[in-house]
Amino acid sequence: MAIPAARSCLLTLLASGAVLGPAANTVSGTSAAPIDQTRSCASQGYKALKDRSDTNNGAGNSPAVVNAANSSTLLVVPGNPALHLNTTTYVGMGRQITVCIMGLHDWTYVQNHQPNDLRLSIGGHVLKNVAPSGIGPSEQEYLNFVLQLDASDAEDWKAWAAIVDASRHEEAGEALITVATVKDNQFYDSTAYATVVTGSESWYWILSLFVVMIGILLYLAETTDLLRYTLVAAPTRPQRSPFSLGLVQMAFWFCLSLAAYVYICLMTKQVHVPMGSVLGLLGISATTGLAAVFVDKQKNAATDTLAAERAALTARVKDLTSTQVTPGSAAEAELLQKKNRLAQVEALLTQSPSDNLPATSKGFLTDILSDGENVSFHRFQMVAWTIVLGVIFVWSVYRNMTMPEFDASLLTLMGISSGTYVGFKFPEKLKTGAPSTNAAAAPAAA
Repeated sequence: MAIPAARSCLLTLLASGAVLGPAANTVSGTSAAPIDQTRSCASQGYKALKDRSDTNNGAGNSPAVVNAANSSTLLVVPGNPALHLNTTTYVGMGRQITVCIMGLHDWTYVQNHQPNDLRLSIGGHVLKNVAPSGIGPSEQEYLNFVLQLDASDAEDWKAWAAIVDASRHEEAGEALITVATVKDNQFYDSTAYATVVTGSESWYWILSLFVVMIGILLYLAETTDLLRYTLVAAPTRPQRSPFSLGLVQMAFWFCLSLAAYVYICLMTKQVHVPMGSVLGLLGISATTGLAAVFVDKQKNAATDTLAAERAALTARVKDLTSTQVTPGSAAEAELLQKKNRLAQVEALLTQSPSDNLPATSKGFLTDILSDGENVSFHRFQMVAWTIVLGVIFVWSVYRNMTMPEFDASLLTLMGISSGTYVGFKFPEKLKTGAPSTNAAAAPAAA
């Protein structure tokens, strides 16, 4: 049903151009000579116009009656295959696009417009910074555009993303291609359609490379301490240290950001990609990981300090008790003070895992969700919000082909979740292992 309507629109618009063109030539004394319409890329349109005019005149109708409702001076047409001058039928980023425009000669030389003012429009979206890269001979009436995005122009990025997204939902993936002027926001009529290329020729190779990279990351995570954290010593093989939630989150955002960057580069043929909120996300995850390591080291350092103090107190008490202590003397007072302090230190060390063995992994989910004792809500909250933002991130990159701009409230929420995790690490006990699975004697943290 759309084809007859488009054909009718074409004939009506062509008839309109027949009247306006000669009239304009008559008025302008400095206009270019009429072109040889058989050499124009719109030659078939001109022929259809002539046939329509003859039919109307034969029926007693004036062509003016036919074009009274339409006065467009430009019309984008599919072109003329016989002359190898056609409007491009496949549109993709980085490609040259040819647009055949009926009436371009008179629009330029009679009405004194500039072809360089025209911009490419695909599916109703104008790419305002995509100016003509070449203007064909005046009698051939076509323009060339090179579809390339400017990294500093957000509007063209959004327009191209909207074009691709709309084409993905079209059964044939086609979009109307035409030209428009930016100054007065005028769209010119068109009967030409083009298929929008929504993928990349090297897509499968890049996807395979990315899958291999993820496989290597998972292999290293399983066989090494890449995503595990050990404060002093690792457990005896085959036991492994537990996974670190902070390091896992850093790896998660690194992989998503790298995949998003490669995907955007493939879809836009542009290496200078606006980063959006990704820097904020990477900053939050990196800060969280560093803060978690700092807290664990501080707790371990405090334990070491208490152990050294206990050794010193024990030695001093032994020295004092090895000699005769006179009641009421300074030695007796010191001995009493050292014994009281030693009791306090022993109580503090009882609450610490310094004498236990290195922590061992109990499974990925258990490692990242549990503290030194049980599954903790603050860890679960951090994992949940990381997954939610990750899904939003992937969907936004796929649809908009740019790094997402997260709302300030979402970034704040992510920061609060990460800050809560770090804050609750202070009272957390360091994870420890069981004597049956270890031979070393140092604690580990995750």
